[in-house]
Amino acid sequence: EGDNCVFDGMIYRNGETFQPSCKYQCTCRDGQIGCLPRCNLDLLLPGPDCPFPRKIEVPGECCEKWICDRKDEVILGGFAMAAYRQEATLGIDVSDSSANCIEQTTEWSACSKSCGMGFSTRVTNRNQQCEMVKQTRLCMIRPCENEEPSDKKGKKCIRTKKSLKAVCFEYKNCTSVQTYKPRYCGLCSDGRCCTPHNTKTIQVEFRCPQGKVLKKPMMLINTCVCHNNCPQSNNAF
Repeated sequence: EGDNCVFDGMIYRNGETFQPSCKYQCTCRDGQIGCLPRCNLDLLLPGPDCPFPRKIEVPGECCEKWICDRKDEVILGGFAMAAYRQEATLGIDVSDSSANCIEQTTEWSACSKSCGMGFSTRVTNRNQQCEMVKQTRLCMIRPCENEEPSDKKGKKCIRTKKSLKAVCFEYKNCTSVQTYKPRYCGLCSDGRCCTPHNTKTIQVEFRCPQGKVLKKPMMLINTCVCHNNCPQSNNAF
C-alpha cells in the first residue's frame, strides 16, 4: 500500500527506513521522504567567547564539530553549516546542492513576550545553498492593556479575538506603513494558557525616523488554543 520513494537513484518501499549518509536516517512514507538528523544540528551563534564559530570535519567521525576561529581565519560561510555535503552522496550529479538537499525546518519558537511586540525564531536550510540559518520574525500574541478574563459563567476560554479597529504595528520607534486588523489570543479563565495554534508570516513595512524604511517578517495569528503546557516565563498566564 502506498507509493515508493526514489532517492539518490535508489527505490525505497513505503515504510522502509534507510540512511542516505551517516548523518541522516530517513523513512519513505507514501512517496514522501522524511529524515531525522543523527548529528547535532544546533546553530552556534556568535558570542563574546566565540565570535567566529565554524564547523569542521573530524577525520574518522561522521558528525562535524564546532570550533572557534580568530577573525583572520574566518572564511565566507563560516556562520552557517550546510546540512548537505557533496561527499556524503554517491552516483548523482552534485553540481547543484539544492537538487539533493534534505530540507529541514524547525517549528517557530514561542513568542518571546506574552503581550506586546516580541519575536520568535526558527532554523531552516530552505535556501539555494542548503545551509542552516536562523530566521527571526516579529510576533504579538495580544496587546498589553485591557486584558481581563471573561466573567461569563460557563465560558471557560476566550480564544481568538480580532482587533475591532485597524491598528499600526510599532517596532523600535518605527510604525508600520499599512494598518492591520490582527487576531489576538485571549485568556483562559480556567487557569490554562492561551497561545497561537495556527499562524502565517507576512512582510510588514515600517517607516522610521529620518525617513528610513524597514521590512520585517511578522507572525499573524489564525487560531489560538488553550492548554496546560504553559511557558514558565509568561506572567500573563
